[in-house]
Amino acid sequence: MKKIITLVLMLVAGIALVGCGGEGGGNVTGDIAYTNYNVETVENLNAQAPGSVVVSFRIPFGTAIENKIREFADEFQVLYPSVTIELEVVSGYDEMKGATIQDINGGVVPTMTVGYPDHFAEYLISKAIVSLDKFIEDPNVGYTTEELADFLPGYVTENRQFDKKGTYVGLPFNKSTEALYYNVEFFQEFGLEVPKTWDEMDALCAQVMEIVKTLEDDQYSWLGKIKTNLGNGEFIPCLYDSGGNLFTTIIHQFGGKYTESIYKSNGLVDVQRGTLKFNTSNEAFEAMEYLQGLAKKGYVSMPDALELTYGSYAYNVGKAIMNIGSTGGSGYYADAICTTGVAPLPYKTEDHKNVIQQGTNVCIMAQASDLEKLAAWLFIKYMLQPEKTADFAMTTGYMPVRQSAYELQDYIDWLEGPTNAAKVHKATSQYASEGWEYFVDAAWAGSSTVRNECETAMIQIMVNATDISQALQDAVGRIG
Repeated sequence: MKKIITLVLMLVAGIALVGCGGEGGGNVTGDIAYTNYNVETVENLNAQAPGSVVVSFRIPFGTAIENKIREFADEFQVLYPSVTIELEVVSGYDEMKGATIQDINGGVVPTMTVGYPDHFAEYLISKAIVSLDKFIEDPNVGYTTEELADFLPGYVTENRQFDKKGTYVGLPFNKSTEALYYNVEFFQEFGLEVPKTWDEMDALCAQVMEIVKTLEDDQYSWLGKIKTNLGNGEFIPCLYDSGGNLFTTIIHQFGGKYTESIYKSNGLVDVQRGTLKFNTSNEAFEAMEYLQGLAKKGYVSMPDALELTYGSYAYNVGKAIMNIGSTGGSGYYADAICTTGVAPLPYKTEDHKNVIQQGTNVCIMAQASDLEKLAAWLFIKYMLQPEKTADFAMTTGYMPVRQSAYELQDYIDWLEGPTNAAKVHKATSQYASEGWEYFVDAAWAGSSTVRNECETAMIQIMVNATDISQALQDAVGRIG
């Protein structure tokens, strides 16, 4: 088990931030985030009336995650009676970003929120996010060098990408990647191997289609109405949940380029624009051709092909025997009619084993008072303690963000348990032992639009069999 933990830490330490271009970039002048605040004292915070320092925390999460954060908030308020933590739940990441931008432009923003790097880039246009460096370096409420080094380095790098000096605009909160979920009984019954490469996936799916043609409905409880589903065109061996993730992952695996960020001459990232690369990359085109070939054979597609939002819906009832999805979504396979196994997603070749890093970070907003900022900072520190991030991981399926959390005995014991989340955490350790590289794409305001339009292009290419050049050209046109 110690070997697994070490491998995970090695992998996340080596996360690559891809797509960094440049327009100069020598010494940094100016600040990327808001710095005009003072670090208040804990003594002054504690001197305030009970519950009078209100910290609003805007989140987009479902009930399980919300409940865990509420549990942390209740514990925190006992330690700091003057603080009230109010959770504001907004349904959906895009909706949360939209609400926050609207508030920045003329409303009351929350004290703190979570978001993806491209969300933060948009908030940074008006310096609506606080630089955390003052808090981190403060001798009373900050982190020691050892504590800061305990954060998984790749997760920290993602939060320091917006200028050359590495200003902290946030800290990692809930992190995940992708994995291949598969029907254990099907593979065992027919003596099949879980595919490691896309070429192996191609060959496997050909075998699967030959096998299922011979089967009857309910012949196997773990396959359901296979004959009916096959006859209705509602069986696809492998689905891939996220078209946006598939688009960029397969491009990286084929050695192509997706996007690039731009550094200005003052050393700050241009948070309002970036450069598209996928439309001029020969490798990107080759990647799309390959995927479209698999889709045309009926081997691999997206949930849209079955008029579904997530492939887990089809997988759970036997309309697919494999689904590639987020490691944070392992709970969605709990109702599957089969036993679920977990493995790394397929790669192209040994020298291009790329997998995405995803999940949100947490930040403090500039509009808050200094006392509110301090309370928010202390709450962040509380939630990101090794014991708490491990607890959060075991409850939600997301990955711990502190290295020492992986070494806690409670977490180690949990890894040996039967849950899908535990299987996922163990399976993704193979990303380190087998030489994978996590990647994080460049972020700027509007890069989420690029991702959304590329997901549409992925649907067109795989589900609608649209001409690839046309699909990519249309995506560029929609991005503008």
